[in-house]
Amino acid sequence: MTEPTTLASQANVDSSHAAEVILQTYRQVFGNRHLMELDVNTSLEALFMNGDLTVQGFVTALAQSETYRRLFLEPNGPYQFVELNFKHLLGRPPHDQAELMSHVRLLQDEGFEVEIASYTYSEEYLSAFGVDQVPYNRASQSMIGGRTLNYTRASALDAGYSGYDNARRDSKLLKSLCSDSSPTILERKSVGNSGSLTINWTSSRQIGANRRAVQKSVVSQTSMSATIRTILAQGGKILSIAKA
Repeated sequence: MTEPTTLASQANVDSSHAAEVILQTYRQVFGNRHLMELDVNTSLEALFMNGDLTVQGFVTALAQSETYRRLFLEPNGPYQFVELNFKHLLGRPPHDQAELMSHVRLLQDEGFEVEIASYTYSEEYLSAFGVDQVPYNRASQSMIGGRTLNYTRASALDAGYSGYDNARRDSKLLKSLCSDSSPTILERKSVGNSGSLTINWTSSRQIGANRRAVQKSVVSQTSMSATIRTILAQGGKILSIAKA
């Protein structure tokens, strides 16, 4: 389970914790990419440390920076850019083709900064993260209003622990979103059960001496949908889905 990073007090009061928040914000906004010294924005960091920027404001400013524009907007097509914005700023993939296209049009009609602000100042952002929490990958867990397909799409966008976003420049989800189907996850290597999912669920049927006990199923990504259908068919209820 992802451990959210939240600023519990003013940055200039707890500078050590604020430094951790800054580091995690860079990792999230820039997709785990290693930044050169010239790419680090010390002016924004100072504003945050002084208490002039919330985490939300810091995230927005980094995503609207020339560094973000250079690394993610300029080398990519609009579809790939929007996919990464969803991942970096809302912690999930686009829900469908209509949502993807609405942001592509916003980018074309109103520009880069407006497109970024449409995520970080949205009701969804505030509901999920508030003003003091660093965005994180929500698609690795069960989300209200989410679909099991979101997890597979998020996995397709995941560059892996040692990877970084933009290693591939093509859209990873366009075909999946247009056809409302599961994406093909390519060039990803797993060790042990690192590609597996844990489904926690309750059963409406008698299970040994217990009734409605919480059950746990560890499955591969390819068999997740079939497992969920089987659980639901026997009257079970899905509680959560997370990486094994």
